[in-house]
Amino acid sequence: MLNSVFFFTWDNVYTLRQDLQKWKSSFVEKYWSDSLFVFNSENWDNGVVNQALYAWGLFVQKKLIIIEGIPKDLVQDWGIPQDKIDKFFTDFEANQQFLTDDTIVVFFSYKPDKRTRMFKWLSENVQVKEYPLYKDSQLKTFIKENLKPLSISDEAVDYFLEKIGTDMFRISNEIEKLKFVVKEWSVTNEMIDTYCFWMVEENAFSIFDQLFTSPVSAVQILENMQKEGKDWNAVLAPLLWSLRIILVVIDYANQWIKDSKLIASECKLPPFAIAKNMKNSDLYLSHQGALKNLFRTIVDTEYSIKTGKYPDTYFWLTVKKAFLWF
Repeated sequence: MLNSVFFFTWDNVYTLRQDLQKWKSSFVEKYWSDSLFVFNSENWDNGVVNQALYAWGLFVQKKLIIIEGIPKDLVQDWGIPQDKIDKFFTDFEANQQFLTDDTIVVFFSYKPDKRTRMFKWLSENVQVKEYPLYKDSQLKTFIKENLKPLSISDEAVDYFLEKIGTDMFRISNEIEKLKFVVKEWSVTNEMIDTYCFWMVEENAFSIFDQLFTSPVSAVQILENMQKEGKDWNAVLAPLLWSLRIILVVIDYANQWIKDSKLIASECKLPPFAIAKNMKNSDLYLSHQGALKNLFRTIVDTEYSIKTGKYPDTYFWLTVKKAFLWF
C-alpha cells in the first residue's frame, strides 16, 4: 500500500473539489507554491510528469502532485488520450518504488471506468477517498452548518431545498447570498423567496401546481417564460424532471406503496420531492393517462427539434397545446 498516494473519486463533485482545494491551500501555506504541481490535458507531458514525481528538487523538500482525469472518467472527458494514460500507468507501476513519503500524489476521477487496469490497481494499492452524493439528512445538515451564524428551521430548510434543488454548487452560492443580505438572525421562507434565485425550476413547479385546476394558468406561465427569452432546453429539463417524479409516484401508488423514503431510496430521487408529490398521488392517479401522454409528447418534441425536423418554436406551441388536455 502506497501511503502517500491517494485516489479521490465518486459523484459528489462539490465535496471532492472542496476537499482538494483545502489540501492545496494548506500545502502551499506550509511549503510555498513551488511545491504544488497540477497536471491535466492542458499541460500533459509524460516526461514532465515523471520528473515531478521522481526527481529530487533543489529547493523543494515536499511536493503535492495532483493528476486530474486519471484513471479514465466516464462522466467528464478530461482530454487525455487513453494511450497516454496507459503509457503513464506503465511507467508509474514500474517506478513506484522511487516515490518518497515527501511526495504526495492525488489522482482524481469522478466516475472512473472500473474496467481499466489502472482503476483496479489504484483501488488495491493506494489510499482511496470516496465522495458519494449527500443523503437528504446530510444536505440539511450542510445547509444549517454553512448558514451559521444565521439559523434556519427544519421547515425552511425543506422549502429551500424544494426551491433550489440538490446541486451543491448552487446550494453553496445561495447560502452565501443569504448570509450577505439577511440582517435578521433567522432565515424564513419569505427571505428565500426574496433573495434566492431558482431559475426556471420554480416555474416548472408552478406549472404543475396550476395544471390540474387551471390549465390556462399553466399555459400563461409557459408563455411568460417564452416572452422572457428562456431557452427551451432550460425549460425542458425541469419539466421532464418534475414529470419523472410524478410518474414514479403514480407507479408506486398503483401498487399501494406510499412510503416516500422507500421510493426515494429505490429510485435514487430526493426524499423531499417524493414526499411533496405523494400528497397529490390521488390527483395524479385520476390524470395518469394525460400525464403519461404529456411526458411522451415532450420527449417526442425534443427529439423532433434536435433532429432538425421542427424549429425551436415548436416546443412552446406543442407543450402549451398539451397542457390544455387537462
